[in-house]
Amino acid sequence: MKHLRAWWPLTLLTIGWVINAILWLPQLGFPYSRANDWSMVGLQFGHSLTIICFLLCLLVSGDILSRQQHSFAVAVKMWLYTVGLALAILLVEWLGFNRFDYHNLYNSLLPISRDLAPGATAMIIGTVTLPWLRERVQSTATVWMALLFLPLITTTLFNRDAFGLLKGNSVTFYLLVMALGCLGASRPFARRTIAKWLGVALVTNILLVAMMPNASFQVHKTMVTAGRFTVPTSFTMVLVALGCFLLLRQPLTRFVSQLPRPHFFLLGLAILLGDQVVIKQCARVAAETASPALRGLILVVFAVLGLFLAGYGPVLAEKLQEPWHISQRIDRLWAVDHSLTADRQLQQLGRQLGRWFASRWPTWLALATAYVFANLSLYYMGNQSHFVKQSMLWVTLVLIFLTFKALQALTNRYWLALLLTGLFNAIWIVANIQKMDLRNEPILPSELAMIDDLDSLLKMIDYHLLIYAGIGIIAVIVAIILLERWRRAQRLSWPWRIFWLVLAVCAFGSSNFWNHHNSRMQTLMIGFDDQPHFIHQAVGAKQNGPTVQFLNNVDITIMEKPQVYSKAAMTRISREYAQAAKKINAHRTTQLKDQTVIFNLSESFANPTRVPGVSLRHNPIPRIQHIKKQTTSGIMISSGYGGGTADMEYMTLTGFAMCNFAQTLSTPYTQLVPFLKHNPTIVQSFNYAAAIHPYSKKFYDRGTDYPKFGFKKFSYLGSKKYPIRHQKTIDNNTYMSDETAYANTLDQLNAHHGPQFINLVTMQNHLPYNNLYKDSKTDYFKATVGNGTDPKQVANYAVGIHYTDKAVTKFIKQIDRINRPITLVFYGDHLPGIYRNSMKRDGLKLHETDYFIYSNPAAQRQGAKRLTRSTHYVAPNDFTAMVAEQTNAKVTPYQAMLTKLYHQLPAYALSTQQNGTNSFNSAPEYVNQRGRVVTYSSFTKHQKKLWHDYQLVQYDITAGHHYLLKTKMMK
Repeated sequence: MKHLRAWWPLTLLTIGWVINAILWLPQLGFPYSRANDWSMVGLQFGHSLTIICFLLCLLVSGDILSRQQHSFAVAVKMWLYTVGLALAILLVEWLGFNRFDYHNLYNSLLPISRDLAPGATAMIIGTVTLPWLRERVQSTATVWMALLFLPLITTTLFNRDAFGLLKGNSVTFYLLVMALGCLGASRPFARRTIAKWLGVALVTNILLVAMMPNASFQVHKTMVTAGRFTVPTSFTMVLVALGCFLLLRQPLTRFVSQLPRPHFFLLGLAILLGDQVVIKQCARVAAETASPALRGLILVVFAVLGLFLAGYGPVLAEKLQEPWHISQRIDRLWAVDHSLTADRQLQQLGRQLGRWFASRWPTWLALATAYVFANLSLYYMGNQSHFVKQSMLWVTLVLIFLTFKALQALTNRYWLALLLTGLFNAIWIVANIQKMDLRNEPILPSELAMIDDLDSLLKMIDYHLLIYAGIGIIAVIVAIILLERWRRAQRLSWPWRIFWLVLAVCAFGSSNFWNHHNSRMQTLMIGFDDQPHFIHQAVGAKQNGPTVQFLNNVDITIMEKPQVYSKAAMTRISREYAQAAKKINAHRTTQLKDQTVIFNLSESFANPTRVPGVSLRHNPIPRIQHIKKQTTSGIMISSGYGGGTADMEYMTLTGFAMCNFAQTLSTPYTQLVPFLKHNPTIVQSFNYAAAIHPYSKKFYDRGTDYPKFGFKKFSYLGSKKYPIRHQKTIDNNTYMSDETAYANTLDQLNAHHGPQFINLVTMQNHLPYNNLYKDSKTDYFKATVGNGTDPKQVANYAVGIHYTDKAVTKFIKQIDRINRPITLVFYGDHLPGIYRNSMKRDGLKLHETDYFIYSNPAAQRQGAKRLTRSTHYVAPNDFTAMVAEQTNAKVTPYQAMLTKLYHQLPAYALSTQQNGTNSFNSAPEYVNQRGRVVTYSSFTKHQKKLWHDYQLVQYDITAGHHYLLKTKMMK
């Protein structure tokens, strides 16, 4: 019973504090009664009572804190406890309620400067100041109390906050009230005197609170000033609370005084009842409860829980710090000689802190290094300010620091780990700068497969940069050797090595869950303001930095499931398009497998004179333009600019659209095809297929993907079984010429005399475009440009496609002499990334490449004919249907669907208003035969159904249950 008698007064006060902190919040609606009646007066009285309970808690806190021994060490411990408890609250909010906001993390780490909980800050300051105040002014306590009331009286009378009291929500106000508690308890007052003044204050307060609603209505016709005196800063409120405190001080302070760490108990209450994370969460729970009684019960439970946590929190904190002796270390670090004057004490403290910081220089140096590289990585992605997206700066800093700690854990060599971290990040930043400049997108996880072909990658980089990189690597190696010999710093014990290694693995490994919908990791990253911008990777890199944007692309979704996807839906589609194929085939006389079809992806081929602001002294492609006039031809809308070759190739072979895939799937060749057992393509319409690429097989995993597509032969540079022959380069261009590519294609035609499918991917016109050809040639195609485009690069590029023009013409003459039906589909995959035009203004033009479909005389005699309908603007996905129609070949049900798409829908691609490849997945752009962008909403009901069927098929084959593979849809 004695223990209960000690508890109940504080419990009642805490319940009042909780009600005052939560019940009167706007979302609960209690403060917003608009009636000028007794209910409004009752609300004001209820509010006054909770305010008085809140003020009593502050007065008790001031009394208790003033009786503790003051020291800087205790204040520091209280600050650390505040940080720890605030972080624990954040952890509960994140894991328990799946909410997180990095601003709250800032508040928790910087509780004083960010004003996390004014009461907690006041108590930390009061721990040092209130004992001194009690000791120094005890004899003049009454005078000081009168002085402290002056700001309250002034604020109340004039209704102006000249002293920054913020209606009771400022550190200044908390300290003022706690100082009153300290001074009031420091000397005895006659109980009769206290009771007399308390009665006067209470009557005055009741009158002021009761009259203000009516006064507000009479003057303003609203309740705008109804609560003028129902605020903690009202001097009558504080006077009533002070009178109650002086009369009831002993029972109010009995329980807290008996605690071993009363200041930490009070601090815990101040944090729990002042942290906005806690307050808002409790208010949210209460607001969702309709019953007033249940709301009241929730607040009571929260108050009791707060008391419990405030009581046992310090005990738990004490046990957690024991293994590291944190408390003792703080005592030693912040200990001062109290016999010295205040300035001498500060000097002593400064020297001790300086030695502590200096002894930990390896950690500060590592953090500074991480900060510099994190800042540079954001800056050089296009953020021309070091103060943009600070949350991503800190996330990147942590990731870089963890990289350093992981290397240190593995090697236990400080300088080796630090300098390797710096070298790796320097290379990482430069590599991303290069890719952003050439492709306007950062490095993505799907491109890591290209590391297997490092020689080919290095050939794409300016040799000056490689020289500087070599010098930098040698310098780092020398520095590591010298520094490790000069000063071996910061060796880690095995437990710490394991800890840092596990932490680094968990941090980077968590990226596998960043895009899991509504997961804790997605909530955490969104809370850090991570905006992946899968719709535009370059923007993502600029806002998040290349490291975070890279990790954003680790957790990928292949394709969002379309509506009504089911086995029944796929069965319906299979039957419907089988009938469509039957109808089409009734008028077709040939088979694709009985002829030769060549898909020729011409690297970066597109007429530069179509680009606004660009003109050339001479036409670089007169022969191809002449061919286009004689056969099926037009404009192909590319889904990339400056890159995306493998994506265009994937679309032509499979018929699937990049714009249907999820935003996180940037390169199907590396992220999808290797992991699928079945990859239906046009290849399966032939009995034999060969692929030719005069470059490495490792780029985009072609060496893995082509066999999965059904190719029986793959000729590439470095192949011993099927080598590239007739190797020839032109001037300073290190890539194999198009003449080499067509010579090998002709060899394939002569080696296999029967029908076949050939996929030819050239390399001659691949980036870079600096000083590739002799000046006399570039002068002939001298370019006039605008918008910051480099005319020399354009001229070099024009020379390259002029050589393509000659090589294509020569190859067509060669296949004309072959007495077998051969059809050539020639298309450019994308424009070179050398034009600096605005994508918003000229985006469509910067995604227009040339194509034509040519059938040799033997094919024409077999029935091949020029197409004249729906040819002006096409997508790569249309080529399979177009070839079948031009050669009068029968189609599969899937190819019948592609035929309907080709004729009945506009051309479709990723958004042409964005740079880069795969920059606007799941948001197709449609271009009609007049070259105008149209919207999905303009589609007819039949067109919308056709597009939805197409999405269902693509989803089923790539991400679904593969129902169609058990039907004849793809056969």
